[in-house]
Amino acid sequence: MMKKWIKATTAALTIAGVLSAGSATMAASVPKATIKMFIDGKLQDDVLNVNGRTMVQLTAFNDPEKLKYSYETATKTIVIQNPARKLTVRLKDGLKSADVNGKKVPLDAPVTVKKGRTYVPVRFVAETLGGTVGTDNTGKQIIVRTPSGEERFKTLKNGDLTEARKLAIHTPGVDNGMDIAPYGEGFTFVYTFPQGEALRYTTEYRGLITYYEINDSGISERKWQKDLLGKNGEAGKEPKPFGDSVYFLDNFMADWLNYGTIDSNGKKTELGSIDRYTNKEFANVVILPIEGEVRTDIK
Repeated sequence: MMKKWIKATTAALTIAGVLSAGSATMAASVPKATIKMFIDGKLQDDVLNVNGRTMVQLTAFNDPEKLKYSYETATKTIVIQNPARKLTVRLKDGLKSADVNGKKVPLDAPVTVKKGRTYVPVRFVAETLGGTVGTDNTGKQIIVRTPSGEERFKTLKNGDLTEARKLAIHTPGVDNGMDIAPYGEGFTFVYTFPQGEALRYTTEYRGLITYYEINDSGISERKWQKDLLGKNGEAGKEPKPFGDSVYFLDNFMADWLNYGTIDSNGKKTELGSIDRYTNKEFANVVILPIEGEVRTDIK
């Protein structure tokens, strides 16, 4: 097993090195694009515009659940496979075409290496490999999703309430310029959701409360922060009270989870408490189903 792990790790490191290193012989003067792009909710800070086409680092289109990357040293070819779609894509630095299951497919812009990083036309890669690409409602942001990212997005927007909440608290996004540091002490995170909802919630940690909303593009937006201890101030607009809500209290130092409900008057009712140390099946579990709760924010 150790030998297999070493081989797999070595292969992964080799591929990552090739995709990010490459040869720096092309596009040295290509300007960086100003348009904002999100891949699976994460803002990309390294996007190019080549011949009017948006290019993204190949390593940014990362989907280990669906896609496999490899590199053929002899031919200097990047190989991407989507086994579920029985699809193989082969790319080479500088070429204006890709090999898709043995067929030559033209690219809007050539595979480009700049400062040791490999860039590809984002629309071609996303749509060919089973992902999606489009713009937000304002037309000012490019929204890209990997195949797994598209599945998560559907669950987030209209899937099971518990699974959507699990995704929500791990969805990357934007801070909207808000970054207040917590002032207090402690080892406890508290997640609070309006009853029946997954697309907005608050976190509380060391006296700092933060409010998030998941927008229509599946991007988490930080909307409000406040230091409840009064040391570091407040930023953004405080949301209206949630009313009836549910909470999940994660004491990561003691490896303990509490959860329950909060009524519209702020009264808490604990529904359960789990010692993860003795209940190993709950390791890393933060969000649990609340009996009788029905999702109300499906879009």
